Amino acid sequence: MSIKQNGGVFGRNPTFNDVTIEGQLTFDGDIDINSDLKIDGNLDVIGIATMGGIVSTTLGTSNFVAGVNAGNSIVSGGNSNTCLGDEAGTAINTGDNNVFVGYQTGNSINTGLFNVIVGSQSNSTAVDSQKAQGFGFNLNCAAGYTTIGSGSDDIRAAHGNVTWATVSDERYKKDIADSTAGLAFINALQPRTFKYKTLGELPEAFSSYKADSSEVFKNSDTNHGFIAQEIKAAIDADSSIADGFRLWDDRDDGSQEVAEAALIPILVKAIQELTARIKTLEG
Repeated sequence: MSIKQNGGVFGRNPTFNDVTIEGQLTFDGDIDINSDLKIDGNLDVIGIATMGGIVSTTLGTSNFVAGVNAGNSIVSGGNSNTCLGDEAGTAINTGDNNVFVGYQTGNSINTGLFNVIVGSQSNSTAVDSQKAQGFGFNLNCAAGYTTIGSGSDDIRAAHGNVTWATVSDERYKKDIADSTAGLAFINALQPRTFKYKTLGELPEAFSSYKADSSEVFKNSDTNHGFIAQEIKAAIDADSSIADGFRLWDDRDDGSQEVAEAALIPILVKAIQELTARIKTLEG
């Protein structure tokens, strides 16, 4: 092993300014590092390593924290937590098995369990939340739900449920009126069966394109669905479709997408129209 150092004192409690280590170095004790440590090999620390407030230790077991004040309230009984980012998980004390990644992420939880939240300033809705999961910026993540998005522009799904939900409270809305889009629009749609092309057959501008690739995009099955261009044509031809309708959209690479769940309100309207016709026929 060789040690190259610029300044510092060797002894029982050595201090260094800039240190480069080539080889294997084992510390049996405490070491404080307040500058740059470069290691070409293995570093085995038996004790506590404190690196300028960037990586710190806790009183619980199997916790990993990195960032200023990250996980700094964990006490004995708070175990197996991971807090990455300045002030991530700062309120955890006896909480277990939580993962918080991002600036001020998860800093409202103190006794919660099994929460996984990724994204700056995203938190749970309760100090004792269990199994709250989130991915995005500034989210409020509830126990038993997975929440994604940004701030109030979020969607969430209850664990074990295939349906995503978003806020639909009347108190958020104005200019409420009956929708007229229904059976006529549904009849203009063309359900299709299709197979996906290989990645090498896609337009080069598409993010999934791979030159000369024979890998099939998504799957090799015969699928049921819609063609985005045909959906867009039906939308443009129907004056009853409002500008906030998100059945169709396009992406940055020029590809087009379809969100079938947006059809539900229009399908309901179409069923209502058919029901009225049946009642008329039945006299």
